[in-house]
Amino acid sequence: MSEKGQRLIWFWGKECPHCKQLRPTVEKLEAEMGIKLDHLEVWHNQENQKIMQEYGDVISDACGGELGVPAFYNERTGKAICGYKISLEKMRSWAEGK
Repeated sequence: MSEKGQRLIWFWGKECPHCKQLRPTVEKLEAEMGIKLDHLEVWHNQENQKIMQEYGDVISDACGGELGVPAFYNERTGKAICGYKISLEKMRSWAEGK
């Protein structure tokens, strides 16, 4: 796990079909950029749910008003992206803080 305040976090759910669909894009991002996102499962892990709720306002704004998965939060920039149709390019920009 990365240092708090510097993390790139992927909030996901174990049985979430959209999360499963997005996993190859996440893995490609990690490989291409030489980074590791913190993969925090939130459907079964209460500690991870609390972390997601800490950033709930920003994430729900990105998710169209609801706190849902798959969602990504960049602690350095305070920006979130959400949804299962996130392109690799959009994910790269988010990770780079653009």
